[in-house]
Amino acid sequence: MSEIPLRDRFGAWCELLSATHLAFAVDMVSGPNQEFAADVQENRLGAMSLLRTSVFPHRGRRTRRQVTANTRDVIGLHFIESGRQAVELDDERVILAPGDAMIWDGAATGDYEILEPLTKTTLIVPRSLAATALPSYRRSFVQTLPRDHAPTRSLIQVLSVLNDQLPTMADGAREASALLVTELLRPLNRLQGGDGPERARWPALQLRERVLDYIDANLDDTKLCPNMIATAHGVSVRTLYSSVDGLGMSLGSYIRHRRLARSHDDLLFGSEPVAVVARRWGFASPAYFSRVFRDRYGIPPGRLRRQRG
Repeated sequence: MSEIPLRDRFGAWCELLSATHLAFAVDMVSGPNQEFAADVQENRLGAMSLLRTSVFPHRGRRTRRQVTANTRDVIGLHFIESGRQAVELDDERVILAPGDAMIWDGAATGDYEILEPLTKTTLIVPRSLAATALPSYRRSFVQTLPRDHAPTRSLIQVLSVLNDQLPTMADGAREASALLVTELLRPLNRLQGGDGPERARWPALQLRERVLDYIDANLDDTKLCPNMIATAHGVSVRTLYSSVDGLGMSLGSYIRHRRLARSHDDLLFGSEPVAVVARRWGFASPAYFSRVFRDRYGIPPGRLRRQRG
């Protein structure tokens, strides 16, 4: 970012933060001419991404508006390498220092403040994978992780090594690393109020992952429903519902949630009429599509298309 003019650096950081992490309303903590610098290095790790961020002091807040406009359904884990960060947790201000770690949900609202030049590592995990690796996690949570928790320390050590090694790793090594990190996430499940994924529950968790992948691959099928999904996986509808327990919403709501996200992307980046986009993603009624889209994103689909134009 050093090659960007000083006056444009903060705006560039806002765009970079939204692209690599999540959207925040971001403010400088001092005057507009204050020196500012930021850098993000991103590496893919299977379905996850690993980020190493260095950034100067600033403030950010994630309101319900940013959450409802979000199309990235993720949770994240980050730990502080240097510097200090303040986070609002349940109306309490918590200071994170070097060695501290926290886990957050992209559906959560809250504030943060970078108090001094900060370097941190962040693991971004899709919700479908998080629901498998952390089956007892609570939707919309933000939680600090205890320093004396050995599995957390092990995960941090592995991520620190991967930060340096991933850019030069072969594809096979990357895949093996992704599997290792997924396994290292599992002990964190106990910190979310569960007893951990015992071996007897693994088949159910694997079913959940397959079901969520199947839903994403068939969102454009107007016949997509619980009966169709259950039949495709050779299980009863009751077993299907049990497998997706923990998503924080019903199965039908999850399907609608994913279809709206696809519709949002098509309207934002495509050129087809709103009605065509709605039909593609299973919304036969334009009025219904407009209502649920507005409820989700705070703006009617037609206005989103006009604003983009």
